[in-house]
Amino acid sequence: MTYKSDGRERLFSGHTGLMFLFLTIILVALAIAQRLLPPLLPAIIDDLALTPFTAGIALTMFRLARSIMQYPSGRFADQIGRTPILLLSVSLASVGVAILAISWTFLGFLAGVTIFGIGRGFYTPAARALLSDIFHEKRGRAFGLNMIGSDISGIIASGLAVWIVAVVTWRSAFFPLVLVLLPLPFLLHWLSRESYAVTWPDLGLRATGTRIFGRQSMRLLLVVYSFYVFSLSGLTSFLPTFLAEVHDFSFALASFSFAIIFTVGIFSRPVSGFVSDNVSRPLIAGVCFFIAAAGIGALTYGPIQPVIIGGVVLFAIGQKGAPPALQAYMMDRFPDESMGGDLGAMRGVYMTIGSFGPGYTGYVANEFGFLLAFSSLIVFLSLGGLILLWLTAAR
Repeated sequence: MTYKSDGRERLFSGHTGLMFLFLTIILVALAIAQRLLPPLLPAIIDDLALTPFTAGIALTMFRLARSIMQYPSGRFADQIGRTPILLLSVSLASVGVAILAISWTFLGFLAGVTIFGIGRGFYTPAARALLSDIFHEKRGRAFGLNMIGSDISGIIASGLAVWIVAVVTWRSAFFPLVLVLLPLPFLLHWLSRESYAVTWPDLGLRATGTRIFGRQSMRLLLVVYSFYVFSLSGLTSFLPTFLAEVHDFSFALASFSFAIIFTVGIFSRPVSGFVSDNVSRPLIAGVCFFIAAAGIGALTYGPIQPVIIGGVVLFAIGQKGAPPALQAYMMDRFPDESMGGDLGAMRGVYMTIGSFGPGYTGYVANEFGFLLAFSSLIVFLSLGGLILLWLTAAR
């Protein structure tokens, strides 16, 4: 399937700019629903009588469902077209968000996050493949700017969470999102210039596995990204809860601190993407890993609130700066005809491993405390950074 481009890579004008903007709007809508979960988690835990461990299991199910859909999304996007998979993604996500808006039990909450996770999982490989079809020379910048949508959503979600908990119940946060998501599939179908056909897709597991696991650099990238997602999901899922319970932050201050991550990402992501178009991508990502690890240390053991918040800022710089360079580096190495499936396979593996981050963090926090749980994540990020520096030196 091909995107009918005029060959001009315009980020903010023309049809390529319009598609870039719309894909970013969809990402914002999906990510707001996702980003609402951590700041609302204390209220959800109280309302549904959960423990940190059971809450971690629910968030792990979301991430696991999202992970499993990565390869089918990319593979089907290569064979059927990017647009049909994106339509399916937004439709399923709408159903999951609707269930969250009416869930009164743990099972309802679990069903909602799982179905939403399936829809969310279908989105990224197909969207990244479509962006890669449109942008070649500006691919790093396109990824970095598009990922800002995720950070904008985090800021909105954090502020919305504070207001929602103060005025109504946590469920009310999801009602308006259903109304926003419903018309998006129709608008996407109208805007897309991609040709696509309805056919029965072939998963092609053996060929994809050979391309992914047959090269040492790709195997190492899988390890690196697994460390990244595991650490990221484990920390961000419990950061507001950690700040409130361990450092005695108020609910509003904990939510504000959580929003800082996404505010920083608005600047960190495009800078990383731009620099990675001109400097070694694994080097940029490796430096970001070490910055994020240092930030975790500061926010975990900081003696006063300004140091803790400074640690959150430092973590955000590294955590948000790594993906544009890493994903552009991966896309550079995938064949054009299979890049969606290859990206989906990579994401499926490292996100499946990473999906256990919330469960791991919740378990360690339950048994040994949050300090040990967060401290252990520093090790994973540091190892990932060392591997990236080795890949840089080996080029």
